[in-house]
Amino acid sequence: MEHKENTRVTVAGKKLSKGKYDFDFHLDKRFFSSFANAEILDADLKADIHIDRDQEQELGISVKISGYVVLLCDRCLERLTVPVSYEGVLDDEETGECLNEFTGQLDFTQYIYDNVCLALPIQRIHKSEKDCDPEMIRIWRQRSVLFRD
Repeated sequence: MEHKENTRVTVAGKKLSKGKYDFDFHLDKRFFSSFANAEILDADLKADIHIDRDQEQELGISVKISGYVVLLCDRCLERLTVPVSYEGVLDDEETGECLNEFTGQLDFTQYIYDNVCLALPIQRIHKSEKDCDPEMIRIWRQRSVLFRD
């Protein structure tokens, strides 16, 4: 198994002969900052990529992503750690989007970024209001009363 840590998630697909291959990548805030993503402040994710190349040179690719990202809480604007778990099998179209025909390189960067973002909850808040910044909760309640009247 090959381990990589950087901002791109690439595999030299052209060099893969018939067989099964496993690659793992560590993704942190550098990975997400390469997308100018202000939403994800930090991350500690592991992306496992399994590639199975058969005799006809067809690729079977599966991806598993696990770990956490750090976002801002929608309620108090403090840092919030959110677990991420994703498993997927690339179809022919997704495999084609990752494959550079000229270099033979497989680039999973966009695929992984998109699926991490899609795995995030729509509402990003601390489980309990007690975990939120008390000053922000006080201000929020004060403003909420003003808008109700």
